[in-house]
Parts: sequence; C-alpha cells; structure tokens
Amino acid sequence: MVCGLAVYAALGRLGYIWVAVALVLVAAGMRVVGVVAGTNVMRGLPENRTTIGAALVDTSSEVAIGIGIAVSGTILAAVFAGSMAAADFSAQQAAGFRHGITLAALTLTLLSGALVGYGVVRSPRSGIHATSAQS
Repeated sequence: MVCGLAVYAALGRLGYIWVAVALVLVAAGMRVVGVVAGTNVMRGLPENRTTIGAALVDTSSEVAIGIGIAVSGTILAAVFAGSMAAADFSAQQAAGFRHGITLAALTLTLLSGALVGYGVVRSPRSGIHATSAQS
C-alpha cells in the first residue's frame, strides 16, 4: 500500500498509466492487510465472539479510510485556491490542485510508512518487543 501511495506521489503527474499502477498497488496492499488483520483478530477470539471481531476489523478499516480522506481533503483545501466546482480551472488553479494532490499523497505515504515501521518494530518477531518485555 505504501508503495502504491509513493508511486502516485512521485509519478501520478506523468500520466494515467502511473495512476493505474498506484491504484493496483494500493488495492492489493489493502487486500493483504485486510486478510492478515482479519485472520489475526479471529485467531485471538473465542468462537462465540468472531462476529464482533469481524465487525471490529471492518470498522477499523472504514475509520482508517475516513482518516485518509480527511487528511487528503484538508491538505488539498489548504493548498488549492478557488472553487472545486468551477467548470474550468485557471493555469494557476490547475497547478495548485496538482501541488495539493501531490502533497497529500506524500503526506499519506509518510504516515503509512511510519505506521508500517512502528508495526514492524512492535511485532513479536522483531525481537525488540520481546527484549523490552523481559526488562
């Protein structure tokens, strides 16, 4: 998912093929994360609580998507001057829109990368978590 965001941020301006590549990578990443998260939650729950676990996984996914949209929209609104509903953008507005979208994509890439890094460091397999728990 982070790779897809990075591809969009870096190459999205160069044409739709890069946007399509970014979308495929993000969608594939979302599916992998969804399956892994769902499996891990279900493993940790008793059989009579799996429906609650499934609802929590789905809700957390929706919340994360909402946060991403809110962050992107806030950045775009802060950078873009003018009405989004206008029929035609001036050259300055078009440049501002592209800049806002790129800035939002970079922000989401960095945020997602930081969260992935945090998850890797905190995972039991990294050794860091196990070492600090023994201390």
